[in-house]
Amino acid sequence: MEEGLVKRRELSALGFVASLTAAARILPGLGAAAAGPAAWLCPLAALPGALLVCECLYSAMRHARRGEGLSALALRSLGRVSGGILLVLYALWLVFYAAFSLRSASSRFTIAIYPGTDPDIFVAVGAAACLVPALGRYSSLGRAAVVCRGLLALALALILALGLASADARNLLPVTAEDALPVLSGAPPALGILTLLLCATSLPGGAEAPRRRDYLRRCLALSALFTLIVAATVGRFGAPLAARFELPFFTMVKNISLPGLTDRVEALITAFWVFSDFAMCSLALMAASGAVRMALGLPESPQGPRLGGGRWITVLFAAAAFVLAQLMAPTNFALTALSQRYVPALNLIMAGALLLPTALAAHLRGRRPAGG
Repeated sequence: MEEGLVKRRELSALGFVASLTAAARILPGLGAAAAGPAAWLCPLAALPGALLVCECLYSAMRHARRGEGLSALALRSLGRVSGGILLVLYALWLVFYAAFSLRSASSRFTIAIYPGTDPDIFVAVGAAACLVPALGRYSSLGRAAVVCRGLLALALALILALGLASADARNLLPVTAEDALPVLSGAPPALGILTLLLCATSLPGGAEAPRRRDYLRRCLALSALFTLIVAATVGRFGAPLAARFELPFFTMVKNISLPGLTDRVEALITAFWVFSDFAMCSLALMAASGAVRMALGLPESPQGPRLGGGRWITVLFAAAAFVLAQLMAPTNFALTALSQRYVPALNLIMAGALLLPTALAAHLRGRRPAGG
């Protein structure tokens, strides 16, 4: 049984890989618009809120049984009706986010590599590719994330090294006390990404027991990573220009060159970023379908190749994500508005609606005397 559990390092790898698409897409532009040259401090300003989410999640998950995820804990702590309603609501949000991930990935390809191409092609291929791991085991997705993390870390290290080397310090400094409020106003997007990843990776069962320091390390590492992404992008272009780009990070990548190797590396880097889209969409579909199966009294992870035992829910959710991705944000401008104004806020609202009642109920049940 122990060998089948998702290891903590695999959860960490999954969080890293799944975070990159959202962080690269929205944090540089939103931070630049909100805080100007101090945009690179916005992910760090999100850290206190993220640590509170970590503490709330740990206070709930410390009452989980061996191999139990947040879904099972919510049902056991809140009851099948209340817990089931919250799980279904959060699952629907994850399906929407999977659709948003598919649409964002298709937009990135049509903007950065294949201008004028029909984005529905990329949406269809992405939905079909993500369905396969979503039907599989959580441990398999975790192991795949470990492999992808190495490739993405190498690509990201190259981007950040070249981006920071060409950055102008005057685009990032000086930072004064007057920047405090703008920096705080730019913190929610980073907080939303961290909260989504913490909740989504905790939702399925079959992982090793969580430790407080694991949550803290993940938040610290991702906050530092987000800071470097924003600093490299804003430092290269300056805040006014970065705020006007649709995809400022990938615009920076498009202007990176490696003498003697290739004139431009944006096609290679954008292709690598498919791993992040793959991980985020697969995780969302797997967590959503598992939560709904548990709410319906079905096994969280049905065995066997057929669609019985509730596996059809995963297929249904993948089809729904495909349809939603085609319908949402018909233009890239609308997609940018969606990713900047609504998705970060909904991340926090939906996570709070599930996590706070579950943590409180689990804490109260944990304090209840035996037989009481």
